[in-house]
Amino acid sequence: MVDLFLKGGPLMIPLLLGSILMFAIIFERIVVFSSTGVRPSFIDAMKRDISASSFKESNPGILEAKGPVQKLLVDIMDMKQSPIDTIEKNISLKGDMYLHHLEKRLPLLELIGRMAPMVGLLGTVMGMVEAFRQVAAVKTVVDPSILAGGIWQALVTTVFGLIVGIPSLIAHHLFITRLERTAFLMKHYSEEIISLIKAAHD
Repeated sequence: MVDLFLKGGPLMIPLLLGSILMFAIIFERIVVFSSTGVRPSFIDAMKRDISASSFKESNPGILEAKGPVQKLLVDIMDMKQSPIDTIEKNISLKGDMYLHHLEKRLPLLELIGRMAPMVGLLGTVMGMVEAFRQVAAVKTVVDPSILAGGIWQALVTTVFGLIVGIPSLIAHHLFITRLERTAFLMKHYSEEIISLIKAAHD
């Protein structure tokens, strides 16, 4: 494998660095997105807290929330005595902040996915130019195996570029899908909780 890597030429180095960065981003984002779920028991406890006569008191269990959706709902509960317009405005800003945190590094992951095949193709073109240059320099009959050997070595960078690019784009798509679902849950539950708070105010 190492020998094959070395035969790919100098552009294998940025592809290697891109693959390392890709795996680091994917692992880090998996950890971040693992907390984006919502526990039904958490939502039910929050609704009971709003409906209870002790509306002005905080629920200690709710304060232990993890993940952007549940943190946003806790933010709402912290402001539940404020005017509804103020709650909606502040929660919109906080929701954007949580989503921005989830989206962090995803553009870089997409860039790696799009650039890696291009870098691989560039390496292949450069390798084939060199292979044909060597063939053109030979004054006698050219052995086809020499040309074939130069071409397959040149194709190594394209293979590695695709190996890096395809998983990057797949991971980026999955993360974006999860991001959109999280944004939907934040909007859905925040509107539901705010409507209950509004009813309690009335």
